[in-house]
Amino acid sequence: MSSSVPLIRISPSEFQFSQTKSGYSSRLRLTNLQQRPVGFKFKTNAPHKFLVKPVVCALTKKGMAVDVIVKSTSAITDTDRFLIQTVALSGDEADGLDSSKWRKLDPTRIMEDLIQCTHGRRASISSHGSLSPPASPPLVAVSHVYDSEQQPMLPRIDEKPSSGSQQLAKRVFMLMPGIDMSDWSWTEFALFGAICMAIGFFLPAIRYVLLN
Repeated sequence: MSSSVPLIRISPSEFQFSQTKSGYSSRLRLTNLQQRPVGFKFKTNAPHKFLVKPVVCALTKKGMAVDVIVKSTSAITDTDRFLIQTVALSGDEADGLDSSKWRKLDPTRIMEDLIQCTHGRRASISSHGSLSPPASPPLVAVSHVYDSEQQPMLPRIDEKPSSGSQQLAKRVFMLMPGIDMSDWSWTEFALFGAICMAIGFFLPAIRYVLLN
């Protein structure tokens, strides 16, 4: 679906990855340009390579903004791409929007744009909030972008095995998206585990005392 009226402003127009001690990280800011709620969802052709949060979100009023953070433990390649889907929503649709509610939306209402990934290079943003920078070649392989919940169907290129701590951080992130442990040291992992064990030990005792 296409439209001459942009629903959101995205800054910058590309995922510009910088290297961190645990891998690579990038951030986009999405701002609602409409008087009504607007929802968005990110997809990627390498779902097991990237951690994205939030993947699905509703911006419920004009001017409301959210930062989308993407992290990867593998080097960014020319084949890495993201697809952003945007849609104008009713109040009921925006309330508690998640992947399950998103799948129930009419696909003909949803707009799609490709977002490129770069490393150490800034991209220009057009005055109308276009997602594709003027200097970038057109990308038409939308059919090659898949839901982040599905298995990747494109070849994995130049990926290196993740360390044990990075794999653990990914597992914790998938179970508890609000806890990002990708930059933690093993000492911080151990402290976090000890706190969880202490809570698990004392919580039944406290509950017993309060209820008896």
